[in-house]
Amino acid sequence: VERVHTLRAASLALETAPPDLLVVDTRCLRFNGLRFCEALSAGENHIPILLIIPEDQKRPHYPGVTVLRGTPTARKLLNRVKRLLSPPGNHLLKVGELTLDLQRRVVVRKGEEHRLTPRQARLLEVFMRHPGRVLTRAFLMKEVWETDYLDDTRTLEVHVHWLRKAIEDDPRHPQFLATVRKVGYCFHVPHSPGVRPQPDASQEVAHRQTR
Repeated sequence: VERVHTLRAASLALETAPPDLLVVDTRCLRFNGLRFCEALSAGENHIPILLIIPEDQKRPHYPGVTVLRGTPTARKLLNRVKRLLSPPGNHLLKVGELTLDLQRRVVVRKGEEHRLTPRQARLLEVFMRHPGRVLTRAFLMKEVWETDYLDDTRTLEVHVHWLRKAIEDDPRHPQFLATVRKVGYCFHVPHSPGVRPQPDASQEVAHRQTR
């Protein structure tokens, strides 16, 4: 572990021996830690960054930057460092800017974590494994609740509501989880060129409904 307090020392350390993880505690620096993280996240070094900010400071959203507010305990700090240093495994599902940890049932977006219930995590997993596809309520009830009962789908609607609160900037105007009227839901991946909607999704849904 190497500690630095000035921008010059930090820049020199990054050039000579790039770290596996960078912890930026803005409360202890002699330079603007937010601008420093913003510049690093926009670069090409891809070093994981753990940013610590005062409790009353607005949370910034930088790619690849995990944010902690206030004064974290030693255990909380070490647990977060351990997760950031752990290599990705089969328990991590990443689509666009969303990462779902299936073991911990935590979804991460823009460095912000949201803990999910087992059903919420399973429902989000189904959506993330079918990006761009219209999924019927019958399909979702079968996959998540293992039932063909469709007389009451309020449970599904409530779970979608809570997922939107976890992953959307504005749950009332969702970008990820769109409602397809009288059919079901579609999980979109905004600004993610690697994933495109399947052109035959609507035909597949219609086919399932007529069967």
